[in-house]
Amino acid sequence: MKKTPALFAIVVASTLLTSCTKNKENDVVSQRYIHKYGYAVSKEEWEARQYPGQMITTTREGITVTTSYENGVKHGPSTQTYPDSQVIKSYHFFNQGDLVKEVSYDEKGMPIREEVQLSPSRRSITLWYAEGTPMSIEEYANKELLQGEYFTLNNDVEARVEKGTGLRICRNQQGVLLSKDQFDGGYMTKGETFFANGAPESIAHYSLGNLNGEKSVFAQTGEPISCEQYEAGVLHGVSTYFKNGTKNQSISYYKGRKHGSEIHYLDGDAISQELHWFNDRKHGTTTFYIDGKPQSEWYYDGEQVSQKKFEELNRLDEMISRISRPQEQPLR
Repeated sequence: MKKTPALFAIVVASTLLTSCTKNKENDVVSQRYIHKYGYAVSKEEWEARQYPGQMITTTREGITVTTSYENGVKHGPSTQTYPDSQVIKSYHFFNQGDLVKEVSYDEKGMPIREEVQLSPSRRSITLWYAEGTPMSIEEYANKELLQGEYFTLNNDVEARVEKGTGLRICRNQQGVLLSKDQFDGGYMTKGETFFANGAPESIAHYSLGNLNGEKSVFAQTGEPISCEQYEAGVLHGVSTYFKNGTKNQSISYYKGRKHGSEIHYLDGDAISQELHWFNDRKHGTTTFYIDGKPQSEWYYDGEQVSQKKFEELNRLDEMISRISRPQEQPLR
């Protein structure tokens, strides 16, 4: 019997899912079920009666996962250890199946990150330095940053966001500066990232969480790599790219698609190629400059054609465009 593509895809997906499930089961060395009063029960009894208590799983990698349940759903603390260690890697707290709090720890047991669900729409996030001092404390309403305090390694406040407006400074766990972000109305409006030596890596502008405006990227030496224009998170306008600090390419975009001219430069000065695009397809002339002499190719809607064929098709497009325009009504 011949299998259809859809049936084949279902068979493959089912086989992969079964394989993954078996692999997970094979990773488990032991699984115990402990009633909340401290006595062990069988798996069958645990599942049938939905006892309150903990399921304790040990894997071949030496990871211990302890999950608390009540009435068949996660309720209370759940933890996971590092491999071959009793040190907790992650801690989760559930309330009748809903995640309320999660904390991650390093291999020394020091907290790295904590997220607490304050309400269905509000949450707080706390980060720590490697030595255990707080790095930042933030409060969000959905995606909007409402409040934020940002600390140095010496526990001094170096930046604040209040009522959605202010400056956020991000560092790594060792205190090295990563970024500086301007906020207004709960959303980032400008972001600057830095190399480890403090040199700027990128400068970008945002609107409602999306890239909007100019984004510049630099090499560690300070030379430009790119200068792009964005609108609503996609490339829009003329973007320029550099090589060894000199202009290498200039590309026009319209709503994320190549549209207009694309120019390649030789050593940042002379033009080596010039292409034309329409809605992300080559359309018009593509010209190569060899020893200063132009050699052209013609494209129509992404396909290479002769110059004569392009001109014929282009005239036809113009005729159709004129016919489809609304006719002006005569003056009365």
